[in-house]
Amino acid sequence: MARVLHHRVHGLPAERLDRLHAQFEELALRRSWRGDKPWVASDRSTGLFEREYFSHVREVEGTDIAAAGFLKTGGDETDALVLMLFLRDLSAEYGCRVVWRDEDNPLGKLRYLEFRHGRLPSGNLLEELLSRRAVIKKVDGQPILFYPPAHRLNRHAPARPAQWGYALCGLRAYAPTLLEAEQEALKILRAMRRLGR
Repeated sequence: MARVLHHRVHGLPAERLDRLHAQFEELALRRSWRGDKPWVASDRSTGLFEREYFSHVREVEGTDIAAAGFLKTGGDETDALVLMLFLRDLSAEYGCRVVWRDEDNPLGKLRYLEFRHGRLPSGNLLEELLSRRAVIKKVDGQPILFYPPAHRLNRHAPARPAQWGYALCGLRAYAPTLLEAEQEALKILRAMRRLGR
């Protein structure tokens, strides 16, 4: 289901905004997005739309917002998950508050998230919140399942290293990050297609 995800960065010093913009540009180029590419607007934005959007956000939500943006997804849950993890990492790197709103998310616990120093307000890690279910991405009708690092197939399974799991075509493997897991899964899928499966 296509939806719009909103993000806000609070309390980021002005001297860090150029780096923040560069990080969003790098994220947009690192993978192919099914929907729009992620972007951010701030006082440093040069485009008319971005400046007007940021001015409106500050007027409505307050002046402590250092940067804001939204992402229109094309129904790909991994687009949403990659952005969510990216925002969590920004919060950890800058030690600031980052807010994520996904009002149409089918899971109530993922409609509003707030990160402070990379953690949820409760002090828990995001992976603990995500650990109960796999994220499913369909590519040409073939489901690819992605499992967060804290996910266990059953409660008696031993803990594994902090890696993202992925499964497709009866295969299961692990990668250090979600982006790497997605890239490897897509390589396997292309190879299987060449083999006629």
